Parts: sequence; C-alpha cells; structure tokens
Amino acid sequence: MSPRSTKLIDVNLEDARSRTFILFLQTADAIRKYADAAFYVNGLSTMKVMVLQILAFNGGTMTPTEISEWTLREPNGITTLIRRLERDGLVGTQRGTTDKRFLYVTLTDKGRKMLSQVAPAARQIVKQAMALLTDDQATALEESLRVLRQSAHDGLKQRAVRSHRRPE
Repeated sequence: MSPRSTKLIDVNLEDARSRTFILFLQTADAIRKYADAAFYVNGLSTMKVMVLQILAFNGGTMTPTEISEWTLREPNGITTLIRRLERDGLVGTQRGTTDKRFLYVTLTDKGRKMLSQVAPAARQIVKQAMALLTDDQATALEESLRVLRQSAHDGLKQRAVRSHRRPE
C-alpha cells in the first residue's frame, strides 16, 4: 500500500450531511482494507470471512440467494465467492434432494476451524477500529448507522420498484 493511500483526506463541504456521507464511505473503505490486510494472512478476504460467519450464524447451511440477501451482494458475485470457498474446502455444496434447482451451501469442519483461527484477528480489528470511542459514543454511532442503513435499504427498494416498472 502506497503512503498516499493511507493519508486521511477531509472534504470541506458546507453541508454536514454531504461531509458525513463522504466520511462514512471513506471510513467503510478504510476498515474494509484494514480487515482484508488482517485476514490475508490466512488467505481470506473480509467477504469470505463474512460468508463463513453468516453460514455459522444460520446453522451452517444456506442457499446462495440467502447469502446474497444477507451480504447485499449480487447473486453472481456470491456464486463466484462460493466456488472459491468450496475450492479451498471451507464450504461444500449440494443440490436439493426434492428440487435439483436448489443449491445448498454448507460450512465444512475446515471452514469452522478457519473461523476460529481468524477470530483473534477479527477481535483485534474491532478493538483497533473502535478504540477511541466511549461506550456512549459507540451506542450513538450504532443508532445512527441503523438509521442510515434503513434509509439506504429503503432507497434500494425504491430503485428496484422503479427499475421493474414498464414505461407507459
């Protein structure tokens, strides 16, 4: 990573919402890069760890569509990611017994072991990223992020409805 890419850049806009939005995007990108660097030691990306965690949280088996919905990622991107995880032995896939159109992704023992291996790195990422926040600030940030996430989710729904309407 070049020194330039680690420089903090403040955007001086008059509108607080615009400044906050840009700061949020910069922060999300910085945290993702930090997490990717920490997980890379184990040959993983943040997205791979997220999929493994989602599978573990949901009982170990899900469909690619369900994973796509949880991660807010396009299904074709999740399919590619699942293939990579399967190649690495971290997940397995099998077709449905009654309906062969359904594919089920299952967390393997190797995947569970990998999750436990990266858990210390995940805890360190959280500790480092959140180190300067008090508990009250963390709670306030959580509330703000929930509102922001809901607004973005509502915007996605509106766009989906508009994109499915036929022109008159």
